[in-house]
Amino acid sequence: MSNAYEIRIAGWVSNDLLQTFTPDRASHDGGDTVFVRTIADDGELFGLIARCETLGLRLVSLRQIDPGPAHLDNDD
Repeated sequence: MSNAYEIRIAGWVSNDLLQTFTPDRASHDGGDTVFVRTIADDGELFGLIARCETLGLRLVSLRQIDPGPAHLDNDD
């Protein structure tokens, strides 16, 4: 079963790099980059976390959310 997650990364991630994470939606908030992505299973989730670490991105928060479109505003 797929779940939606909100991922918050410290700092401004370029749109080119951000698109490699295939976000469902994304925004910048208070100097952080925030994106929502549907993740199929734990393996995919842990792979995303490992990718952030490999790229030197500081993961600020990761939380499962309701996948509804109103949950995250896209106000770049």
